[in-house]
Amino acid sequence: MRLTAEVILRAHDSINPCKDRELNLRGYKISSIENLGVTKDQFDTIDFSDNEISKLENFPLLNRVKTLFFNNNHISRFDEDFGLTLPNLTTLVLSNNKLIQLSDLEPLTKLKNIKYLSLLDNPVTKKQNYRLYLIYLVPRLKILDFKKIKQIERDESKKIFGYPRTLDTKQQQKTTTEEKRNTFEPGEGVNGNGNKSGATKRPLTDDEKKAIRQAIDNAKTIEEITALENKLRSGETIVDNDVKIES
Repeated sequence: MRLTAEVILRAHDSINPCKDRELNLRGYKISSIENLGVTKDQFDTIDFSDNEISKLENFPLLNRVKTLFFNNNHISRFDEDFGLTLPNLTTLVLSNNKLIQLSDLEPLTKLKNIKYLSLLDNPVTKKQNYRLYLIYLVPRLKILDFKKIKQIERDESKKIFGYPRTLDTKQQQKTTTEEKRNTFEPGEGVNGNGNKSGATKRPLTDDEKKAIRQAIDNAKTIEEITALENKLRSGETIVDNDVKIES
């Protein structure tokens, strides 16, 4: 079923127990998100539970929305820019969906105010270090899968994955010389003598981004994941001047 403007305007809305204005779009067999601009940003909460949505995308700018429910859908991926149009989203519930790989969760970093997240009953929760990885990826989280994140978990996440993703450059510069030696530095090419090569930078292509994400999913060690995450986050790859890229 299509999420038409008519469906949205006819849907039930109410003041929920949290005293937020909520739009109820549960159980409409909606397959994709569209036409939400017709809400005119009048809701704090939108409930999309029990539908057939496979991808989170097509959100207009919704400054008011704080909570989204997507329980019992078929969500397996996010739009790369998911979250940019939801600046005040604090709660996202994605229980019982089809998110599989840790790399699928990368777009969650765009949610600048997210505090409560549930991915219960998604295959990705079975991945090694899943919870610690989410704490690293989205350090703003306070509650993950309905369990409060403890300081000991934050400390453990830092030991495994390094500094939280949101730290700025000045904070990252506080790392010790030894830590810097053991950390992959995106954007640097090193020749056989340990010196920087005459490499040049260019943006990653879509195929290269896909290849890096696949490599993250297939990585065998935490070190591999961290290095690949840094490369993907930098948005750049290193290409030696004498290397030809085959199409």
